[in-house]
Amino acid sequence: MSNKKETAAGAAPKPKPKAAAKGPVMYVGPTIPGIGIQNQVFTEIPASAQEAFKKEPELGNLFISIKDYPEANVMLREKRGYIHSAFNKALELKNGGKK
Repeated sequence: MSNKKETAAGAAPKPKPKAAAKGPVMYVGPTIPGIGIQNQVFTEIPASAQEAFKKEPELGNLFISIKDYPEANVMLREKRGYIHSAFNKALELKNGGKK
């Protein structure tokens, strides 16, 4: 048995969204007006995106430290993990609730 906590899908537990990350952040979600352009780098998370977090907190997981991009890219490519889950939630938001 492993001491690591894992979800049913075998992924690590989801980290909580960071409302105030230090340094530049990259948005790794789909392009959504008012939130971000895919792979855009920001000096800080835009206020409009922070407002969206109030309705969908999971979207905060799409703003990552630039150094975390390789890991996020793997999660998106392999369709697993908390980044992929947040990406799908953002797609639903972009498409008006449809996947």
